[in-house]
Amino acid sequence: MMADAQTPSGVLGEEASRALDRQLTEIARTNRLPSVAVEVTIPGHAPYRFVTGAAEIGGADRQFDQPFRIASLTKTFVATAVLLLVDRGRLSVDMALSTWFPAFPNAKLITVDDLLRMRSGIAAPDDEQAGRAVYDQPLAPAPGLEQRMAEANRLQNQFRLPNEVGVYTNLNYDILGGIVERVSGQPLSRFIVENIILPMRLDQTSYPGVVDLPGGLHGYGLKQETGDFEDKTRLNPGLAGPAGAMTSSLGDLGRYVRALCTGALLRPATQAARMKGQVLEGTSTEYGQGLITGPAGCGHTGSIAGFNTDMYFFPDLDAAVIVSVSRLDRDDRPQSAPVLQAVYTALRSRASR
Repeated sequence: MMADAQTPSGVLGEEASRALDRQLTEIARTNRLPSVAVEVTIPGHAPYRFVTGAAEIGGADRQFDQPFRIASLTKTFVATAVLLLVDRGRLSVDMALSTWFPAFPNAKLITVDDLLRMRSGIAAPDDEQAGRAVYDQPLAPAPGLEQRMAEANRLQNQFRLPNEVGVYTNLNYDILGGIVERVSGQPLSRFIVENIILPMRLDQTSYPGVVDLPGGLHGYGLKQETGDFEDKTRLNPGLAGPAGAMTSSLGDLGRYVRALCTGALLRPATQAARMKGQVLEGTSTEYGQGLITGPAGCGHTGSIAGFNTDMYFFPDLDAAVIVSVSRLDRDDRPQSAPVLQAVYTALRSRASR
């Protein structure tokens, strides 16, 4: 275990920080997490930082600043790209999908806003099955957007009217990525780099085009039949696409989620609309335009073979919390959840004192 020795934690206080260190170390041990890294920041206080485990099983310790795959946190970047184009007058969230994809079934009924909020009604292939396929064949060729949309075409008899129910579906964001490219005239990756990553100086954040993860951190999945870990680090990012291809670090995400949730990236009216969440079907999660909006916090969770990430800003605490776990199994069960809960409980305890 390695808690940050250079920066004393003012976020929780010395005694509470040591107690949380012990709790997180035990969670990592009990749940067989190859590595765990956490950062909590509150302005005016030294951050709480915690790292335990190995960057590679049998090798060197994990370091705080090593980048990792952020999976569905990518959606927050894609939605921000769309809304930046809105702020610049290049498109409107009320524009119909038929503006760019006129042949897609029901495209005249579906708006950009519906896609952003996961309320398009599009009956896409099952995300869980797609996730297992990526887990099993992480270096397979990636289907293009046209192929992904054609697969959805075959399910059009299951289409629901837009804005009636929220269903979390990656295809919504694959399509939004295509819209950004058509409106901006740039590849999605370049638009995100030039308009979000570089202006915010997110030096360890990327929309990669290669299968290797820089920095030396490895992600793992547990083989249930043997109890052994298998290395799931290498991945064709095209398989995740606009719904989940990006990589980042704890420090970058801590600064980004604060800007994302406090409105530093968009005009006030655009941000206010973004933050109006509606419940996703079968959950209590409120989803706005590309991010979870309440009731307690704002941010996103991401999971992809080998990596599980939580990125949240809690406005009443003025706290940004990033949790990274280097394990995700084929069943897609969130491995970071007990870590996030322990950190959140510690923060709430601090606030009540």
